[in-house]
Amino acid sequence: MLMSTLWGVVSPLMGLFYAGIQVMVPCLPPAPLSTAVINTDEYMGSWYFVAAAAWEEDDLKSFKTTDSSILHIQKGANDILTVTETIRIGDQCQKNTWSYFALSVMDPFLFRTDFDTIVLIWDGKLINCPSCIIILFVDEDEEVSAMLFARNEKTPDEVIQEFKSKMECVYMEEFLKAPLKNGHEQMQRSSRCRSTINY
Repeated sequence: MLMSTLWGVVSPLMGLFYAGIQVMVPCLPPAPLSTAVINTDEYMGSWYFVAAAAWEEDDLKSFKTTDSSILHIQKGANDILTVTETIRIGDQCQKNTWSYFALSVMDPFLFRTDFDTIVLIWDGKLINCPSCIIILFVDEDEEVSAMLFARNEKTPDEVIQEFKSKMECVYMEEFLKAPLKNGHEQMQRSSRCRSTINY
């Protein structure tokens, strides 16, 4: 109760502080989406991986073998989000499933249930793409990456360039675009994906 009360006081102050910083650094993204917004139907369903950016090249190493990736977000009981990622690496297909939850006193952060990853999500207004989201991942090794996802399989080059430009403005100069050599369609139709469920 005390933590909730304190956060209720501190959170608006942090929002005002961030707004002030944005005046001085205009390229900073707006405040992330609240967990209440993320849990609406607007953000459920499939999202196609488009590109990723990071401060350090090593933070993108896990993406370098990825040809394509699709996230499927589904709302479960108690506002738990089930996130299934279907990845194509070469000729192989793999599915990983994780669960994420929110703490009201830590909004807008989302936490993976194994506490290995923390997530923040922005809508695509930052890059003039209403059908996009940007997800910032911080993993257990403190590797940080920003990933661009879109509702459509094909994302205009100008959207990708705008994402790259915005990330460079906050010094995320390491950039990687999904190769899509095998495309999404073949992966979606594959029934031979190896599945891993993480709790």
